[in-house]
Amino acid sequence: MLYKTKIKGQDGYIYILMEHKSYIEGKVIFQLLRYITSIWEEKYDPKTKKVPIIIPMVIYHGREVWNVETNLSNMVQGIEDLPNELKTYLPTYRYEICDFSIKGKKRIIGLTATKVALEAMRAGTAMTEKEFKERLAIVFAYINQLPEEQVHEWFEGCMIYLLNVREDITIEDILKVQKEIMPGRGEIVMTIAEKLRNEGMEKGKLEGEREFAIRILNKRFGNELTQEIKDKIRKADEKTIDYIGDNLLEITMEELKEILK
Repeated sequence: MLYKTKIKGQDGYIYILMEHKSYIEGKVIFQLLRYITSIWEEKYDPKTKKVPIIIPMVIYHGREVWNVETNLSNMVQGIEDLPNELKTYLPTYRYEICDFSIKGKKRIIGLTATKVALEAMRAGTAMTEKEFKERLAIVFAYINQLPEEQVHEWFEGCMIYLLNVREDITIEDILKVQKEIMPGRGEIVMTIAEKLRNEGMEKGKLEGEREFAIRILNKRFGNELTQEIKDKIRKADEKTIDYIGDNLLEITMEELKEILK
């Protein structure tokens, strides 16, 4: 996201680079660095010979607390013993970590839709059935607070996400929690549930998973999801499809292209 703001009284631009992770990734700092240099190459101003500020941010919602280094210089072997003359040759930056894991301490604030999305991600990584139901109840409570025209879309989106990232739940498991938290939404919910059943959400067939991934990614990226990328998804192996399915709501277009090479 690009923001125009005042920097020391002058107009300036700040990029917020966000990367979603549902698992701990030890090399994310290098992944972010590639994104940063790519943006700088694109946004380099030949007149001023300057590039915009980029603030990298990792949004994490896995099972364990994030325990990966956030400062690039600390990744260099023996950095503490190097003389300052050598340190000047090393690139360095740090990223901000937003740890929304179940074990993390960060509280979710902001728009209700944001709370729905992040709590659904937390439910997706819950380790026990009890924990999953508790998190799912929170998700539905927030959905109930949304404007009426958004309830259907968000409920369906959450069901699709959870059925894709968890192999241990069914549509019926989700509906049991829904009846307790959203008792007045029966007609809408059953319509969605029937639609998902007809689309084969519980069949687990690789071909169906490929087509489902294409449908969701097409909603997210629109024209960016070219026919070439769709064809690559249809030919991808089970491991690749599992990865895409686990990260449907957070995978970036750059990452999608990378794993489909």
